[in-house]
Amino acid sequence: MDLSGIPVVDSHCHPFDPAKEDDDFRVYFNMSLWRPPTEVVVDTVMNRKLMRELGKFLGAPHAADQEQIAKYRNELYKSDQKGYIQRMFKSANVDIMLVDTGFPHEEFTGYSVDLKIFADLVPCKVFPIFRMAPTIFKIFKDLPDTFEEAVDIMNKNLERAVKVDKAVAIKSIVAYETGLEIKKWTEKEVNDAYKRFKKEKNRQDEKIIRDYFAVMGMKTAGKNDIPIQFHTGFGSAPNLNLFEANPMLLADILADDEIKETKVVITHSGLPFTRETGYLCSVYPNCYCDVTAITPYVVLALKDALLEILEFAPANRIMFGSDGVIIPETYWFGITQGVKALGKALDELVTGDWITAKEAIEFAELILHKTAKKIYKV
Repeated sequence: MDLSGIPVVDSHCHPFDPAKEDDDFRVYFNMSLWRPPTEVVVDTVMNRKLMRELGKFLGAPHAADQEQIAKYRNELYKSDQKGYIQRMFKSANVDIMLVDTGFPHEEFTGYSVDLKIFADLVPCKVFPIFRMAPTIFKIFKDLPDTFEEAVDIMNKNLERAVKVDKAVAIKSIVAYETGLEIKKWTEKEVNDAYKRFKKEKNRQDEKIIRDYFAVMGMKTAGKNDIPIQFHTGFGSAPNLNLFEANPMLLADILADDEIKETKVVITHSGLPFTRETGYLCSVYPNCYCDVTAITPYVVLALKDALLEILEFAPANRIMFGSDGVIIPETYWFGITQGVKALGKALDELVTGDWITAKEAIEFAELILHKTAKKIYKV
């Protein structure tokens, strides 16, 4: 099923600065923080597919090998960066980008990317997502005298993001830090934990503090009727404990009376916990998911992941995107190959007589752009 004519909302991605590409572009198709050498990456299935598709897209000589295609790409990119970027995004039919402005960020990568400058590079409408992590990082680095001061800093940053910067969502990466089993703690419990943590850093009190900030983010999102995204599932090793990133750990907080009206997005569909994600999206009316990061990093798995999610979840709870970063190919390859994978998944459902061809197109429209436009109000 050819879905390439349907516009795409990239519901979670990152800004990039072409000047910061400081390595062989192929190594960026890997989620390890220990950047692998090129000779490791070139023998992955994903890389072989990427280079073949890239060669065709760029019009590289038919007999060109991987190294020749890489050289050809670098020459084209350096000669006209903006033109190259625009060509890629137009070919992927990306209409809107929801951009996590907190990565790259000075606190983690040594630099940030100005959203206005990035928006000028791409031929799409761009909207910001507020990532809580840089603010939380600074709080833990500076450790203000009292927890009340820390809360005030977080509140001011959240309010500015929503009211001034017009963020269309809030993003939490607490899965990376202390896990997704988020609990609501009393003011006394959190204040006591903060006092203990200032005296001696420990994971138990750190979790109480980070849980509190995550709940703050959820409440702020709910109050302003915008979604909050949670990183779930696979991610940047070795910082991530995959068992603590299982989206099922969110079940209790999703059902909390103060939270149950807040739209919560399970990013990356919790891969490899995609059935669990589908289940959560089917039983919690405030729960959504996206398939970002599966595209582009493991797009080979996307067809099966989508079918697992759709075993449980309504199609109007699933969104699309890339989680692209650093180089334009992560967005282009993720979106174009992801759309093909979605087409194959829907074809399978039609062939199996689960849905009609007309319903398959309706599902595709929901997943590729309609649901994201509705819940992010873009």
